[in-house]
Parts: sequence; C-alpha cells; structure tokens
Amino acid sequence: MRTIPAAAPPAPAQGGTGGAAAPAASRPPETAQGGQGWPGRDLLTAPETAQVLHAAWSGDPAIVVPSPPGAGKTRLVTLLAAALSDRAGMRVGIAAQTRQQAIELARRAGTLGVHAVLIWPRSQPRPASGSTPPVSGSRIRFPVQGGGIMIATTARWLYCDPHSHYCDIMLVDEAWQATYADIGALGAFAGQIVCVGDPGQIAPVVTGAVSRWERDPRGPHIPAPDALRAAHEDALTVVPLLHTWRLGPATTAIVQPAYYPHLPFASKRPPEHLAGPSGQLPEIAHRPVPAPGGPDDPLLTAACAARVRELAGGHQLHTAAGARSLAPADIAVVAPHVSQAGAIRALLADMPDVLTGTANQMQGLERPAVVTLHPLAGYREPGGFNADPGRACVMLTRHRAHLTVITDPLAARADADGTTLLSRLLDTPQV
Repeated sequence: MRTIPAAAPPAPAQGGTGGAAAPAASRPPETAQGGQGWPGRDLLTAPETAQVLHAAWSGDPAIVVPSPPGAGKTRLVTLLAAALSDRAGMRVGIAAQTRQQAIELARRAGTLGVHAVLIWPRSQPRPASGSTPPVSGSRIRFPVQGGGIMIATTARWLYCDPHSHYCDIMLVDEAWQATYADIGALGAFAGQIVCVGDPGQIAPVVTGAVSRWERDPRGPHIPAPDALRAAHEDALTVVPLLHTWRLGPATTAIVQPAYYPHLPFASKRPPEHLAGPSGQLPEIAHRPVPAPGGPDDPLLTAACAARVRELAGGHQLHTAAGARSLAPADIAVVAPHVSQAGAIRALLADMPDVLTGTANQMQGLERPAVVTLHPLAGYREPGGFNADPGRACVMLTRHRAHLTVITDPLAARADADGTTLLSRLLDTPQV
C-alpha cells in the first residue's frame, strides 16, 4: 500500500489560545499542497468514491466502477487523477473515448491546480482546454520529479511510446465504450487500471469481423469491463456508484429495472421541475403520434419540433436556485437515426440553440428538458438497431427536469418480449 505523505499541522485556532478550531467540514477547501484541501479530497465525502480512492491508492491492479447515468463519472475520474498525482506523486494517464471527452477532462483537471497536459495532434487546431495545455511531439512527457496527469483519447495513447510515457496508473473514462482489445493495448502503459463507465449504454462500435468470438464473453469486441470481469473476476475490485444526480425518482423507477437489473441505484437529484400554463409538468410523459409512413414519417419529426416549441414558449424551470424561463439552450432532442435528427434540426432552424442529435452523439450530455423520439416509433417489427437497449437507455436518460417521449401506439406490438419499456412509457401521463 502506498503511504500518504504527512499533512501540514493544523493552524492554531483564531481568537485566543483556549478556543477550539472549527470543524474541518465548516471551512472552505484549501488549495495548498498537503493541506486540508488537497486536490481530490472531495472523494472522501461519499463512501463509494472513497472506496475507489482507497483501492487505487492501495495498488489494486484492476478496479471497475459501474455507474448509472448522471452519477458523476467524469468528476470521479478527474478528482481521482488529481488525488493520486498530488498526494501520492503518481504518474496518471487518463484515456477518454472521444476528443470532446478528453477536452472536458482537461478543462476540469485545469481547475484543480495539478500538473496536467492534454495530448493533442499537432495537425489539429488547439482545443479550448482551459489551463491544461495541449501538447504534442517531444513535449509529451511527465515531470522529472513528482506526479502528473496526461489526458488523451484511447486512439491517441496508442501513438505514444509505452517506454517513455509509462504511467503508474491508467484511468479509463466511459470504459463501457472501450473494447477489451482497447484495454489490452492500454495495458502496455500502466500496471494498474481503473475502468469507470455506464454499463447500460451503447456498446463499442466495432467494424471488423468478430464472428469467431461471437460466443466468447472475453472477445476483443466486448465492452472492456465486462470482458475483464469474465476473464479476471477474482482479481478485480468492483465498486458500484449507487446514486444518480441527474435523473429524478420517476425516471429512475422506469430506467433502473429495465437497463440496470444488476446495478440498483437511487435518485439523489435535488427537486427540479418544469411548470407551464397548465401547471407543473410530470418528470416523464409521452405523446402518441400515429406513424403510418414508418420511422421516417414526417408526422414523427414534426411532433418532436412542435413539442420543443411548446416547451420553449412560456415554461419555467424550477430548481433549488429558484425559477427562470426555459430557454432553447435548455432543451435537447434525441432521435434514433441521423436522418430523423437532420429533419428535426431543419424544422427548428430558427432555434439553433436547441441541441439535436442521435443517441450516439448525446452520450454523456444532459439538458433540463428533453424530447425523445422512441426508437421503435414507426416500426412494426423490432430490428437489431432500433431494439438495441443501450441506445434506448441513452435516449431516456439525458434529462433532468422533464422528458417527453414521442411514441407510436402501434409500435407497442413491436416490443419484442411484450413486457416492458414501451408499455411502461404508455402508462406515463400524456402531454
């Protein structure tokens, strides 16, 4: 186990020699290295994140952290890297799955006062990564002494030299979007790995032939944490995150049993809701729209655009900070297919601040209000793409205060096992 460096002695109490110092929890965080506010100390405020820090600091070789949507995965990765770098003097690598994820991690690391760099292609424009500098070529290196953090996409890591860029520990963000082959390649860079991610969302996109591993739970195309558990379960430390700070109780009650049967979690989201001319909106509701023309029926995309205009016209967002008008930038639209998203974007051309995209594009994003086109809308036979549970999970978990699901009443027959999610959505209030 690694030894924690000695902390600086507490400052004497103010106002005389007989007074006791105020409890540490009542003081604002300090930023001095080695003091009470060392970077990443907030991990100790929750037992699950404290357990992850303890396991990493203790040298556990492989740690898997399954998480529900909105549980603070990126926050955990950033604070864990900062704590291990600053307090333990470790060289920490962070592997993200997309450039935008890497930039966001770099921005967050830059606010913590630790030595961090973003590995970035020299040929690409410099990203807005805050105080974390983008580096390339010979500038990609850890400090000569002490700890440091290097952030890059998984693909960019594989351009580096494992000998000159070796890490003490590798943190993999959104690890369920990485394959077992990705983790195997990253293993050349560190002897210890932490995989943080959401097991209910979209699996990695693999374009090569994988038929020879079709029944192998340790195949190179399998999501990395699942394959790790199948291959080395006895050697893994698994620490689940048990709360979502994004989804409210009503959404959690629908999503958790449908997509996370092995990850029981509860909502810790502060009270938040939309209110309109007719009063408070339910957290999750549906709007039935017949689609005789199939999934590309213009009635479906028109209904999505119409609902956005309704939400942006006179609705209020109520949070713990108070109430304010719901702006277009507070709204997102999620569609299963690129063509559907493009049609909706065209219908909302006069509202460019509305975020519109597919489930793959929306992973990791959230908005107070979301309009979702159900992936089975327009279909009469469930197919592999539109029936993919990970895609539906993403589409139903991007909102904080309100979600309207555009459904097709006839698509209930396409719900393959006849049980479930579409039927449960049809039981929610109609708007």
